[in-house]
Amino acid sequence: MTSYRFRERVLRAILYVLIAALGAVFVFPFLWMIISSFKLNRDVLAIPIRFFPPEWNWMSYVNVFTKFPDFNFPRLILNSLVVTTIAVLFCLFLAATAGYGFAKYRFKGNNVLFTIVLATMMISFEAIVVPLFILVRQLGMQNNYWGLIIPESLTAFGVFMMRQFFYALPNDYIESARIDGANEYTIFVKLGLPMAKTALLALVIFHAQWVWNLLLWPMIVMSNPDMRVLPQGIALFKGGYNTPYPEQLAVSVIACLPILLLYIFLSKYFVKGIAMTGLKG
Repeated sequence: MTSYRFRERVLRAILYVLIAALGAVFVFPFLWMIISSFKLNRDVLAIPIRFFPPEWNWMSYVNVFTKFPDFNFPRLILNSLVVTTIAVLFCLFLAATAGYGFAKYRFKGNNVLFTIVLATMMISFEAIVVPLFILVRQLGMQNNYWGLIIPESLTAFGVFMMRQFFYALPNDYIESARIDGANEYTIFVKLGLPMAKTALLALVIFHAQWVWNLLLWPMIVMSNPDMRVLPQGIALFKGGYNTPYPEQLAVSVIACLPILLLYIFLSKYFVKGIAMTGLKG
């Protein structure tokens, strides 16, 4: 018994060390970004490399908003917040309704149609970006919020995730509601959505971080500087004669904060939602 407990403690200690090492690998680039945002421009790329700056530059975060009039970062942040919020709300509605329909209604071609939806996940965005841009331009949505929101409002992954959750929901609840006289709309709104709270909040994190970090599509569809989003502004950010790396890193840190805060507040729902959507396949 003693030997078994000792072996178990050793294995657990090894597991903790591996987890800590893996966590350090993922966290280190973010720590480097944060520390480098407080360096002077000459120290960011200095050789030999120093993790901590020889002289701390506390003005980087102020300079981002005051010394670069060509980059209106408050407006860029507002644009990203508007686009992400509306796109996530649309995604929740569309993914929940589609997922519920695929899971709880048996109609001809259900599995075939769902397979086609899943198959779109294998098509890279770069393969459809040209026809998508032509469509958005013909609809008059170039250089406005809807040109970003509509194409980013639904993903096959969101439909798959909600379908998996509703598939695991026992049909007895739905049949009981029908016997009590509830119509399909009432069942979905009063029964399905409240029970899908954890899956919906997990989808919020997934889709919000995807929309918030998207760069290629905004670079294509947004040419008006006032309508650009934050990742687009960071990618184009430069000074008159050189790139101000501390300020660029500072605004990158700022860009990470909304998604980080979102995950902190919804982390318990994120883990629970992922677990519950994998109960049945």
